[in-house]
Amino acid sequence: MVETDSGGIRENGFVRLPGLAAGDALVRLRRAVGALEDLTRDRAVSGGDFVLEAPGIGGWAAWQQGTGALRGVLRSADRIHVHVPEFEAVQRSLDLAGGAVARAAGAPGTLVNSFLWAKPPVVGSAKPWHQDMAFAPPGFDAGEHGIVTVWVALEPATVHNGCLEFLPGSHLLGLLPHTGDSERLPGEPPLRRAREPQVADEHLPRTAVVAMPLEPGSAVLFDGLVLHRSAPNTTASQPRTAVSFVYRVPRPAWSRPAAAHAGR
Repeated sequence: MVETDSGGIRENGFVRLPGLAAGDALVRLRRAVGALEDLTRDRAVSGGDFVLEAPGIGGWAAWQQGTGALRGVLRSADRIHVHVPEFEAVQRSLDLAGGAVARAAGAPGTLVNSFLWAKPPVVGSAKPWHQDMAFAPPGFDAGEHGIVTVWVALEPATVHNGCLEFLPGSHLLGLLPHTGDSERLPGEPPLRRAREPQVADEHLPRTAVVAMPLEPGSAVLFDGLVLHRSAPNTTASQPRTAVSFVYRVPRPAWSRPAAAHAGR
C-alpha cells in the first residue's frame, strides 16, 4: 500500500485524507445513512435512485434486469443529498469544496452529486474497473471541467470487505473505452442480461494495484479519470459503508479528456 501526500493526486490520481470526517461529522453521516435506509426499508426492487443488493448477480445487474433483490438491503444510492439534506449540510460544514477539493484541484469545487456505497457482508457485490468521468451527464464539458470525488468511509474499509483499489497514474491516460450496458432510462424495458460498464483488461495499464483501506471518518480524494474498483465483501459480519461527494472543478492541468491511443 502507498501513502500519498498532498501532491499525490497529481502523480497518482488519488490522495488519502486521514480523519477527514471524525467526531460529530461521522456521527451525523451515519445518522443520515440511517435515514436513507428508512426510505428503502420496504423496497424489494431497485429504482428511483436506490439500488438494492441481490445475491449471485449483484445489485446493479438485478436493477437493470428488473429482477427482485434483497428487501431493504441497499447496495448504492444516488443524489443522497437530495433525499436526505443532512448530507449536504455535513459536506458544507467540513468545507470540502473550498478545502480538500480546492487544494487538490487548485480551485474550489461545485457539488454535483453524492452517493451511498454500501457493501453488505457475504452478498456485497464487486464494482469493476472504471473511470467516473465515463458517467458524466450529457452536456458535461470535459474540455473545460473535471471531477473530483471525496469518498468517506463510515465503517472500516478493508481488503476483505471491499475497500477501493486504484491504478496509480491512470488518470494521465485520458478517458478509456468502457464496455458493458448503459443504465436503462425510466420506461425502457429490462435487459435480459446486464453487464456493468467497465474497462476491459486489454485497456488497463500494467501498473501495480494499490488498495486503500480506511478507518471510519477517513477518506480518499481522487480524480475523475483514475481507474478504480472494489472487490466483493467476503466477510461474514463486516459491512463496508461509505458516502461520496462529487465536485465539478476546472479541468486539472495534468489531465486530458481523451486517451492518447486506444490499446495498452
